[in-house]
Amino acid sequence: MRPRASIREYEVLRAVITSGTVTAAAHRLGISQPAVSRLLAQLESNVGVTLFERRGGRLRPTAEAVRLNGRLDRLFDALAYLDGTDPTDPASQPLRLAAPPTLGHRFLAGLMASFIKQNPGQMVSLETCTSNGLVSRLVDDTIDLGFTLAELTHSAMELIPFHRTRAVCVMAHDHPLARHKVITPEILHGQDHIALMRRHMVRTRLDQVFANANVRPRTVAEVATGVSAITLARAGVGVAVICPFPLVRQADADIAVRPFEPEFVYRASFAVSTVRPMTRAARAFMRHVQLAVRSDARSAYELRPPEDLVTAV
Repeated sequence: MRPRASIREYEVLRAVITSGTVTAAAHRLGISQPAVSRLLAQLESNVGVTLFERRGGRLRPTAEAVRLNGRLDRLFDALAYLDGTDPTDPASQPLRLAAPPTLGHRFLAGLMASFIKQNPGQMVSLETCTSNGLVSRLVDDTIDLGFTLAELTHSAMELIPFHRTRAVCVMAHDHPLARHKVITPEILHGQDHIALMRRHMVRTRLDQVFANANVRPRTVAEVATGVSAITLARAGVGVAVICPFPLVRQADADIAVRPFEPEFVYRASFAVSTVRPMTRAARAFMRHVQLAVRSDARSAYELRPPEDLVTAV
């Protein structure tokens, strides 16, 4: 008969899963690295399965470790009650969100307000960061839920799309190209163009569209956000091909907005951890976002999310 695992061993399991390294887990628990390694080895011996694989300097939890960690929620909730903390109390479970500036300022801020009104006492924090920063925050367990328009990949993260939209071309309302109902790459050949910075994955995709059509717009400015692109387009600097969500929501008398073809689809996604269970608050906020997106009035440039993009949370 195997010895029964200790609570301390389970604490080490959870700390290593959320931290990714023995060093970070030791710092979080206030014990030495050798102690973490010893307790982890004891737990693997006690439960009789391999819990971690080492890859690229990090410890990747096995499927058995993820399942075991999920079953520990009730144990640690019970311990919290004994310590005088109610884990179901919204005040004890702050919801930590992160998103790039465009989604954070133009989309999430309003949803945060309505969510807090519907859930009195629920603490919500929102920080803005780059898409790469979003991945590191999920891995380090400093956020519960992320939002992104980028196509990110990471073993510790899953993207769950909740909204799709196609690219549009924006320009000043009196720009000569505003007479076109649809903008194609050929129309943009030689035109003054406001581009996103080269570090953006979307920039690479759009450059490929232009290359396939054998056209070359004249880049007059490079910007980091769609907000900046619209500001320059409104001032008559040039045209920009951007994602309209969530920037182009209502008619703007100062700019002309035209569909861009060939169809260039963007996906707005939740970013969630694959190694930690979602909190109640995170699940509730995901539902809140999905309902808001479905009920919102849509422009002609947005695509209604199919049923398989809506997650049951």
